[in-house]
Amino acid sequence: MKSVTIDAFSDDASRVEVREVAAPKPGPGQVRVRMHMAPVNPSDSFARMIWNLGAERPTDSPGGEVFPRPPYALGVEGVGVVEECGGGFLGRRLVGKRVAVVSGPPHGTWQEQTLIDAKRAFPVPRSLSDAEACSFFVNPLTALVMVRHLLQVPRGAVVLQTAAGSALCQMVRNLAREDGFRVIDVVRSRVGAQRLKQGNSKYVVALEDEDLLTAVHRIAPQGVQCVLDCVGGATGAEVLRTLAPGGRMVCYGTLSREPIALPPRDIMMPMTRVEGFYLAAYLANRTLFQRLGLVRKTAQLIKSGVLGTTVAQTYRLDELHAALEHARRPGRTGKVLLDLT
Repeated sequence: MKSVTIDAFSDDASRVEVREVAAPKPGPGQVRVRMHMAPVNPSDSFARMIWNLGAERPTDSPGGEVFPRPPYALGVEGVGVVEECGGGFLGRRLVGKRVAVVSGPPHGTWQEQTLIDAKRAFPVPRSLSDAEACSFFVNPLTALVMVRHLLQVPRGAVVLQTAAGSALCQMVRNLAREDGFRVIDVVRSRVGAQRLKQGNSKYVVALEDEDLLTAVHRIAPQGVQCVLDCVGGATGAEVLRTLAPGGRMVCYGTLSREPIALPPRDIMMPMTRVEGFYLAAYLANRTLFQRLGLVRKTAQLIKSGVLGTTVAQTYRLDELHAALEHARRPGRTGKVLLDLT
């Protein structure tokens, strides 16, 4: 079977190859999934976190799963059909069902078949297309959990979000219309701002053209209640200062790959909070029934269009490097998908 594989940790896309490998055999508690489709999502490195100091092998979170040594297949989510189980009540119930999966090394989703812990395979309704179901977790579930469960954004609040041209940020705007809060969208360029305004975003700030604090003060004179930041670096430090007293900033991405400067007075005087969010760690601390409830609600919101994902383009595996280049393109709108059938 075909598998998208790396031999060493690297940010160099040319090191990623499509190879012929043997089909996997499920072990106890695992199922083998014939993949239909998977999205190309940004990948973050967690190896330099404090909990990894002195560790022989890095993990993605304290007490989390150990990163395997390459080679292994890439891809963290997707959709496919369970063809075989390695034993266990849950696995046997899943055979023949189409499932959304959230995985990771060494059994990534960018391959024709993959192995997954049966507890990480969630049946999806027939009403969802493969394109909708394959991006079930990273964006839709993250947006839902951050807005409604972590922050519990109240009606009338103001939420500021960075890198606002992303698919996830569009989902936050959709949730805002559902839940009755306002959103300030922050982007780098005037081109990006114009694109959002054409898409009916009401409050847009282009850092290329405007001073952020001045622009936010014009929209929300007392500051914003919540910040969702996936950029970090200088932008992360700047948006921190837009928080109202008692506000909360959630860091859920590292697009700039730079640390955030946190002047103590910017936190202590308004008594604001800065916290991190990582979906896999959040789900690991939920019960099975809580996870299933989140999956059901997410499926409903995807079908209704609230958490729907716009597709930029779909590529086949032999077009892998074109897909990777497209996914890294600045100003891209919509998800890049891999067709694995």
